[in-house]
Amino acid sequence: MSERLLIGIITAKVANPEQKQLLGGILHQAEKLGINTAVFSNIYNFETYYANTEVENRIYDLIDSRRIDGLILTAESILNPDLQQYIYDRMMRRDVPIVVTGAEIPDLCCINNDVVADFEAITQHILDKDHFTKIDFLTGPSHVETSHLRVEGCRRVLEQHGLTLPESNVIYGDYWFNSGEALAREYISGKRPLPEVVICANDYMAYGLMDVLLPSHIRVPEDVSIVGYEFVGERYYHSPILTTYLRNRYACGQQAVELLAQKINGHEPEDIPLTGKMICGNSCPCGADPFYLDQELSKIRRAQEYLQLNFESNFEQQLTVCRSINDYIHVLQEFSYLVRDSVGIYLCLHESWYSEHPASEDDAQMLCYRVISPEDGVDTPVMFRRKMLFPPQLPGSLSMTNLFFSPIFFAGRYLGYFIIQYPRPDSYDSAFGDWLKIAANGLEGLRMKNDIRTLLECRNLSEHHDTTTGLLNMTGFDNEAGLALQEAQPGDSLLLFLVRTSLFTDDTSIDSRSTSVRLEAQVVDCLRKICAGGSAFAAKLEERLFVVCSVGKHTEAEGEQIADKLTTLILHTPLYKEHREVDSLCCQFLCIPAENADLTFALQKLRFQIQETQQRLLSIHAHISYPSYATLRQSIFRDPQNEWDATEACRKLHLSYGHFRATYKELFGISFHQDLIRCRISLAKYLLLTTSLSLQNIAYRCGYEDDKYFLRQFRKLTGMTPNQYRNA
Repeated sequence: MSERLLIGIITAKVANPEQKQLLGGILHQAEKLGINTAVFSNIYNFETYYANTEVENRIYDLIDSRRIDGLILTAESILNPDLQQYIYDRMMRRDVPIVVTGAEIPDLCCINNDVVADFEAITQHILDKDHFTKIDFLTGPSHVETSHLRVEGCRRVLEQHGLTLPESNVIYGDYWFNSGEALAREYISGKRPLPEVVICANDYMAYGLMDVLLPSHIRVPEDVSIVGYEFVGERYYHSPILTTYLRNRYACGQQAVELLAQKINGHEPEDIPLTGKMICGNSCPCGADPFYLDQELSKIRRAQEYLQLNFESNFEQQLTVCRSINDYIHVLQEFSYLVRDSVGIYLCLHESWYSEHPASEDDAQMLCYRVISPEDGVDTPVMFRRKMLFPPQLPGSLSMTNLFFSPIFFAGRYLGYFIIQYPRPDSYDSAFGDWLKIAANGLEGLRMKNDIRTLLECRNLSEHHDTTTGLLNMTGFDNEAGLALQEAQPGDSLLLFLVRTSLFTDDTSIDSRSTSVRLEAQVVDCLRKICAGGSAFAAKLEERLFVVCSVGKHTEAEGEQIADKLTTLILHTPLYKEHREVDSLCCQFLCIPAENADLTFALQKLRFQIQETQQRLLSIHAHISYPSYATLRQSIFRDPQNEWDATEACRKLHLSYGHFRATYKELFGISFHQDLIRCRISLAKYLLLTTSLSLQNIAYRCGYEDDKYFLRQFRKLTGMTPNQYRNA
């Protein structure tokens, strides 16, 4: 892993020309100083709230990562006031240097272009080159400070030449096309007298003005000249070619990196002038500069090429027919060429991306899938925690610079993010938004297929099967078990497991019922895993009651192992772990001789054992202290790798240490410390059963820095080594 600094850049809608200019300066200067960059950006960036897309802004939660050594916020790119405050609050929680561009935020280091000086330069050009004195100024909203600063720059120069800009010649707009269009209609109707030149506070308003004037009797520049500001591109889409001023966002980005490097490691900042320059076009008498026209045309051609490639590809259709996550990744690999000039694409999904409410935890587990990479890498997913941003080493990449983090979500459900990697300072364009939308739709389609898979498997159901799960029902179970017992050999045993899930759960509401249906599908998947490859079979006897049966050369010890694995699998499924308590599952088993076995009696005995367990738990739940202790215990079970401390728990519960220890053991029959170990080993068992992670990696994920200590505790609790448990 590189020891280079990593700075996070918080921006929005990266494909916008203004942000690409600013990012260009940031990324080039960071590369020059040997600093890695991670750019966090949404895609839509709406100014108002939209429930289905608001979730995209969870991409900014990643700035919490401890890997980030400093932050740059491009403040003016964030349009929604609530989002601005959310990002600001999140930044203030970090103890890292911060630099802000495009805004003045108290107590933070801020840098911005001098718009007053820029408009002084624009006005000086108009007076010196074109000799205009009758000027209208179309600026932004009257309540925005920068709108007045732009007018102030113009007035300063006019006053130096003995001229004025009357307030009646200042028109307030909204920095968008419609403001220019409205002003054009006033000129055409004669409501407002035509000046010699209109200075527009940004290019978009200038484009709107020219677009409406074009088919009218007013000619540009013969009757009136028009000058813009920002140089956002798109000049080829409007006539005539706009004369505008290049606001030096590039240099602003360079300075931001220099200041941040100074704050982080005492770097002596380079003096980078922020002065911009006029880019002449045909909307004034100066005439267009061929150099800039060629540059713009080259960018347009490049962007159009990728838009056309996206339009003509069958990317969406290929994703539609995917049946597994591996199919999905292979299609992404096939169509990775649609993401212009990228050398690395990585899909980072929350481990529970397919569940009803994925990634509810701030530090959720993630899976990193390599789509493409600069070097060869593994195709199996790499697990990591979200606050790490990405695995310690991106699979297939030795470089960690020029990384872009883009959210992937669908209908208000946040699934994770893509990491896009470039070989040099660069950023994606608008075509990437289409690629990302198609990828999100494909992932949602895959999730829905997973949802209905169980129902599809029930297409050949008879009276012997449960209609919702596809498992045997009570009738089918009696029939199957009867046949198995008839075919039993001398010395065979009947191994019977009865599993009651979701004890103490009320499913009467629509929302809770919906969750239960999805949770049941995950439980059924666990039962099928236990039965796979052997003679065992499973059945659903009634709501939340399942049975697994096998007839063969079984032992009591084997039954204990299987019951332990079944319990582990169910408790750690994403939905069960999120919505059910750790003591809401009861698994009982019997191992009896198959010869003359009474199946009805065996089931009655197991039911009675479950009822006894439930009654015992109900008495514990009635304890006055149970709710607060149960909440703590559930938190430990869901996140056992944290450094849980009994003293800190006592402080939160306002209890003495002795009272806390005694009550905890009274409620749960185990000490706080031993329960923490049990939770950690339970997670280790689940990872051993469901992943191919190394023992060292599993130990780390379960909160053990010393893997040898982990091995000793695992063996002490289970009676076997992790490898023996995995292979049993």
